Amino acid sequence: MNQKWIPEIFYEESQEGLTKGLPFVNIPQDKAMPSALFICEVRDAEDDMKDLAVHMFANMTVLKQELTEENYNKVRTALGLEDLVTATEKGQKITDELSKISKQ
Repeated sequence: MNQKWIPEIFYEESQEGLTKGLPFVNIPQDKAMPSALFICEVRDAEDDMKDLAVHMFANMTVLKQELTEENYNKVRTALGLEDLVTATEKGQKITDELSKISKQ
């Protein structure tokens, strides 16, 4: 599968859409989600100038597949996230509560 391609980021205008307003990337059949995205930050500076910084956002799925559990949790912690076991347990509780509500 060809991994090298330039994705286009889309935005839904409504919270009612497929992604509930989250940005998304349409992935062609012969491509995979990129392992990283580069996004430019542009800020106004003095004298009608602009400051530019480039940021890289990593695909957490790729990191989970390639890192040890310990190193993956270090990355999560550095990003201000809980370790995967704790986050999964909390997520399951939310899913269970939503299931109970939807069955009422």
